[in-house]
Amino acid sequence: MLKESAVVISYQSGIAQVKCQSQSACGSCVAKSACGSAALAELNGTGTAHFFEVETITPVKAGQIIEIGLMERSLILSSLLVYFFPLLTLLLSTLIADQLFQTELWQGIFIVFCTALAFVIVHFVSKSWQKKATYRPIFLRVIQ
Repeated sequence: MLKESAVVISYQSGIAQVKCQSQSACGSCVAKSACGSAALAELNGTGTAHFFEVETITPVKAGQIIEIGLMERSLILSSLLVYFFPLLTLLLSTLIADQLFQTELWQGIFIVFCTALAFVIVHFVSKSWQKKATYRPIFLRVIQ
């Protein structure tokens, strides 16, 4: 299980609204001063907050730090959906377009259409997965 600390924003009727701070690996890297990726990350901002709703029977207060978790399987399947599925669609549509169409214009249109369709499918599948409990973070414990 992947674990992360979060700050409780509010708690009401067994639902805690929490905020997690994105953390960059650049902060602990010794080559940070000479790295282009670190410079780009600094231009983007120091960190982005993510807000979640977490079900808990333990009453918590705003400002408390809690630990939330997410199953590794959920993260892996989500990553495959978001990254691998569109990439696979792009590659397969390129191979199919090469066989079906003679001109590059129609090949390009077909490839763009298939890839866009893949992202639409990703959008709808991710919306349905959000409703499943296995893809939502769970409350583990109160830290402070």
